[in-house]
Amino acid sequence: MASDPSMEIVTYRCDRVRTLDSGRHQRDASEYVEMTLEHAQGQDTGLVKARIHIAAASKDMTFKECARTLKDGSNFSDWFASECRGLGSHDATPYTIEPFLVGAYAGISPLVSQDGYAMREVLTKIGASLGTGTPERTFVIYANRKPLYEFFCFERKTAAGQQ
Repeated sequence: MASDPSMEIVTYRCDRVRTLDSGRHQRDASEYVEMTLEHAQGQDTGLVKARIHIAAASKDMTFKECARTLKDGSNFSDWFASECRGLGSHDATPYTIEPFLVGAYAGISPLVSQDGYAMREVLTKIGASLGTGTPERTFVIYANRKPLYEFFCFERKTAAGQQ
């Protein structure tokens, strides 16, 4: 990380949001993502780190490679500012995962409040039904082109100078 004064490190806590068979949504804080993003002049520059805690893995996980999403006209590129690949253990030691997670990748949304963000209205409605309010970002884990886990992210406020 550069010592550029325009750089900012922002930490988020993301709790899982499940869509129930009834169509209602439920927040599940037992499965979560803690992530840190780097910003420069109001724009995401990349994921610094993520800790993913889900029951389908024997330990906390992370994605080893993240990059800005290429704007190719797909829904994925409209919904996510960054794409992450290379699922592995957070501490780089052996782990087990459920088979459905093999080849998993993730998308990290831009700020949901961003003008023109495609999913803003839907996320606002879901946040209202959960009583959490509109998430600041989402973190969604996919496998085989299907979303498996969706997390609503809110900035973690820390004391000045602490991360």
